[in-house]
Amino acid sequence: MHNMDDIETEEILTCLRITAHHPLHEIKNVFKLINFNKKEKHLAEDPLKIGRDTKSCHISLYDRRVSRVQFSIQAFRHFNSSQLFFEIQNLSRRGKLIVNNIELEYLNKVELPKKALVRFAEFQFLVEKEDGESTENFETFFELARAPCQEVLYVPSMSPVPETGLLINACSIPPYCSIQTPVEMEECELK
Repeated sequence: MHNMDDIETEEILTCLRITAHHPLHEIKNVFKLINFNKKEKHLAEDPLKIGRDTKSCHISLYDRRVSRVQFSIQAFRHFNSSQLFFEIQNLSRRGKLIVNNIELEYLNKVELPKKALVRFAEFQFLVEKEDGESTENFETFFELARAPCQEVLYVPSMSPVPETGLLINACSIPPYCSIQTPVEMEECELK
């Protein structure tokens, strides 16, 4: 029997819940190397690499169109904070990484918000951060999405209006309007 005084206090780890989607995942089996519905612990000091290379990536995607190392997620702390935050960096020379409508080119990085939609090629990852106490470790938990992640997450963005040059907040636009171009804006206004 153990003495309760000798047992280390268990810290709650920050968790990145990652919901993955690819329209042909059942046919191409692109996620076959991912352990779904299982928490995996990672050192906060090591970048979490996602890509095709099974030797250098923590999370491997089985698709030849994916770069050897597509992107990384790195934990960090703000000054005077004990909480873990994360930034995402595009490590692909061949393609852009889109994080909540922000296009990242090779070596560009951005801080991940609490909820982010990460897209490249036909892949979509909804990344949700659940805060924890530890600054030494964090964990990931992967789930498979049945529908595209962008249908689950309505990502607010600032879209320019070409006629006036003003910016509008996408949150003020009805959810049935997924504005991509000025023509689509006009069509949305007519609904």
